[in-house]
Amino acid sequence: MEVNLKKMNCKLSCFEELPPLEYFKQLNVYQNLHLSSKNLEISNIENTNPKIEIYSTKIIDTKITESIKGTSLEGQHLSGKNLIVVGNINMSLILECSTKGKKNKSAKKREIINFNMPFSTVIVTPEDICTTNTINLRYLIEDITVAKISLNQVLVSVTMLIQYID
Repeated sequence: MEVNLKKMNCKLSCFEELPPLEYFKQLNVYQNLHLSSKNLEISNIENTNPKIEIYSTKIIDTKITESIKGTSLEGQHLSGKNLIVVGNINMSLILECSTKGKKNKSAKKREIINFNMPFSTVIVTPEDICTTNTINLRYLIEDITVAKISLNQVLVSVTMLIQYID
């Protein structure tokens, strides 16, 4: 099964013009990053735009009864068919650090940390979805939060929306 993945380009002024989302999932993926050196003190953190990679998709039938059709409280159209999506969020952090060396001298340096955050989610899909077609998905990175937890530990949290396009 081939996956066609596109990035959503939304401006704040265009949300009224967009059709309502029918088959989507909003998810949060987070990861704690440990820096190797205990002598580093982080002074500034910058992040790059994440890139999404989809490794695997599978359509499963979850219908138990005929009465499962309807709309959820979040606005999803329930059909009894689900799409399992497995992928990675790839991104980089640029850290400005000061290191304490011998004789308490400190030196500033910049480090780039490349990492990926694996994710998996389930998206409700239309009942008449065919298993041999191309799966059309699009995504929107809604929020990226990077927080320093301790001297050598950083928390990275990404909130994103993935939509199945019928």
